[in-house]
Amino acid sequence: MTWPRCRSHDPGALRLQRLALAALVYVRFSALRPYSEQPFPVGIARYVDFSFLANDVVAWWLKAGLVLSLVLYVIGRAMPLAVGYMLFLWVAAGALTNSQGALSHYTQLVAMVLIGQLIAYAQWWAMDRTSGRAPQGMNAHDLALYYTQQVIAAAYVLAGISKIVLSRGRWIAQVPFMASDVLKTHGQSFASTLAGGVIERGDAIAAFILAHPDLMRALLGCGLLFELAAPAALLGRTPAFLIGIGLLTMHAVIGQLMLIRFPENQVLLLIYFIDVPFLLVAAWRRLLIPTIDHARQRAGA
Repeated sequence: MTWPRCRSHDPGALRLQRLALAALVYVRFSALRPYSEQPFPVGIARYVDFSFLANDVVAWWLKAGLVLSLVLYVIGRAMPLAVGYMLFLWVAAGALTNSQGALSHYTQLVAMVLIGQLIAYAQWWAMDRTSGRAPQGMNAHDLALYYTQQVIAAAYVLAGISKIVLSRGRWIAQVPFMASDVLKTHGQSFASTLAGGVIERGDAIAAFILAHPDLMRALLGCGLLFELAAPAALLGRTPAFLIGIGLLTMHAVIGQLMLIRFPENQVLLLIYFIDVPFLLVAAWRRLLIPTIDHARQRAGA
């Protein structure tokens, strides 16, 4: 077996990426409601009853294990074990949530990212024991980042292809039809929150879409192009940054139009495509370290 090839990255930026993903997993897992039953099991919940998450004693120990796994993940120790445990709890909570009679998609991309990273760390662990030392400048965290970017790119390009296939190539032409979806999502939001002005807001947005169909085709068509171009993010940091900005803008527009938001996806784009951790490390080294060195020189003088 030969070692997989991937670009090397700044160790500080990689650690910040792991810290950001760990924070996302902890915050969003804590926000998922632990239902006491799963009346309409879907996916893996058809074979496993995850309602044990609602047991206070079990939940306390499971969350303690999650915290330990997240700490190990951030510091880069026992990675297959840490990521495997994170994946187990994330999938369990997501399956339980989706087994209440209404399906949602906001846990899926994080689960796919964790699967990709688990494969990367397990592969690296196995290669390290069968193929000797890795090539200089490569480590398991670089491979995990590479697989993560592949997973995210695949998810978005699949979404774009699905739009084209299911509409038989007429998705952009059919964009004005989303006015009915806007009314539906705003009606659902009002039924759930009873917030004042939601219905009126939906009516106004639907009317705008019908009054400016070509503008909406151009606006949302750009989002489709960014989805189809997502694999270009694997070419380097600059393409990934541009694709990330485009996809983040697409999510923002859809969130405003339809009240459909995917905060987990947006955070993943910030971490792995726009690469905010790298930008922070680069800014630190460019701005703060020279200042600190200059201060030390003056103190020494």
